[in-house]
Amino acid sequence: MKRWMMTGLVMAFCFLGFSTAIQAQRVEFVTYGMPHEHVWGAVFDAFCKKYDCTHVDTDMSSSEAITKFVAEKGKPVAYATEAGILFGRVAVERGAAMAYKNANWDKIPDWAKDPEGRWFAVYAGVPTFLVNPAVVKYVPKGWQDLIKEEYKKTIAIKDPRTSGTALATVLAANAAMGGTLENLDPGINFFKKLKQAGNLNPVKPSDSNIQKGEVPITMKYDHENLIFRENYKKELKVEIVVPADGTIYSPSVVILNPWAPRPEFARAFADFVTSDEGQLLVAKVMTRPMSYFAGKLNVPAEIKKNWLPDSAYKDRVRTITDWDKFSQKDFIDKWTKEVSP
Repeated sequence: MKRWMMTGLVMAFCFLGFSTAIQAQRVEFVTYGMPHEHVWGAVFDAFCKKYDCTHVDTDMSSSEAITKFVAEKGKPVAYATEAGILFGRVAVERGAAMAYKNANWDKIPDWAKDPEGRWFAVYAGVPTFLVNPAVVKYVPKGWQDLIKEEYKKTIAIKDPRTSGTALATVLAANAAMGGTLENLDPGINFFKKLKQAGNLNPVKPSDSNIQKGEVPITMKYDHENLIFRENYKKELKVEIVVPADGTIYSPSVVILNPWAPRPEFARAFADFVTSDEGQLLVAKVMTRPMSYFAGKLNVPAEIKKNWLPDSAYKDRVRTITDWDKFSQKDFIDKWTKEVSP
């Protein structure tokens, strides 16, 4: 009897020890600028179920996330961040990007990834207008409409010197007005005119102040606007406008922290999010995945019905492939001198 009890106790302690070991292996997968409630929720739910982790995010701009990677390199916390494609080069220049060619490397167009794997595009967003018709009398149809006097103090964007979404917005306006990544004057001059007309509101847009009517017009990616419209459909009747005078496809990239606490988890995430499973999860959140954009992923009609219709993009959205011609420094200098100190 005593021997049986001893055997039972030993087995119990062994089981408890094994369970504790399993719990100790659970990774807290920390990200910066990849909020669970936006594009990334379903992706991280599936990834963490597969790899036994929990997702924790601190929302911040592309620039802030890269700076945080560097600041914490002696005691790293995060594994990855999402950024506008042009901030991928910033991360490379600062040595804040892990070189890793993920398992689905060939599904990503060359122009949408770093040759060494230090960043890679996951989806392409389209800068569009989010308009609250309850606050503005006429819904603008294109960029040039925004200069009209009736839009005084109604337009707000984040700082394009630090925000990838806001930078894509400026570049979309620039392209619509005949500019290129080497000629930023049309876009800079447009926002300078908006400011001089008193139409550009310095407030930083957020879901909260958009909901309250404090920001009647802002520009964000198409999927962000679709998510906002869905989340607040009971309270607001917002309109999403693909500018008639043009906009662009702007890839969002993932950058892995080169000092990630457990690098193998960062690499596993890169493999997962670029897989067909990961890309379809991205598609379900109203974005156009990069493998779909490259013609290498079939997205079911059931998913696509929640996107803006293809007809809304026809003859309005331009694909840019020469992102390497853009100078972050020149842009920051121009914006600081001519639009916002």
